[in-house]
Formats: sequence, structure tokens, C-alpha cells
Amino acid sequence: MAIPGSIDLSTLPEYEAKLLLALAFFLGRDPSAQGRACLSMYLRQSEARIMAQVRYYAHQVSRSTGKPCSEYDLLDLVTEDPEQAIALLGPVLPVHTHGADVFGDDLEQP
Repeated sequence: MAIPGSIDLSTLPEYEAKLLLALAFFLGRDPSAQGRACLSMYLRQSEARIMAQVRYYAHQVSRSTGKPCSEYDLLDLVTEDPEQAIALLGPVLPVHTHGADVFGDDLEQP
């Protein structure tokens, strides 16, 4: 599965970049490979929290459409047809709208 965009490790905050580089150093890994490993590990460890959120929004879709939508249906929809997911979720998106996103692309780096 291709993910649009790319992960640019040079945009990590300084301390997190140092932690990643140290981990890569001690494990003898390329920093990009270590970054992918760290992201994968974080996502696996956070699966229950993430899927609880997906399940909540799937319930909202079911309520608004009157049709069943499981968390896995919505997960597939978000990854395969995000425009359709946006159309179904409508007014509840975006969830995070306050303050600057410290990991956003538009954040200026020193």
C-alpha cells in the first residue's frame, strides 16, 4: 500500500531526532529504516486507542446513514477513498483544529 507524501526525518524536533539517531546508531540501522521501525512500533502499540477512535466515527457514519459501518469498513474507506470518508463524516471533521501542529509541514524549522 502506497502512502501519499513521505516522512521527512529532517523535520523531527531536535530531541526526537537525537533519540532516533541514537537508537539507529546502537542498533546499527540506517536512520530512515529506524524511523520506519519506530513509527510501526508506535502504531502497533497505539492500535487500541486508534481503533477506538475509528470505531466511534464508524458509529457516527452508521447513525447518519442508517447503514451499518464497522470500524474496519471505515478504516478501509479512509485509506482507499478518503474523499468518500470526508463526505460521510462531514461536519465532525477535522477533529483537531486548535493550535499549531508541531509536526505539520507548514511549521518553520530553525
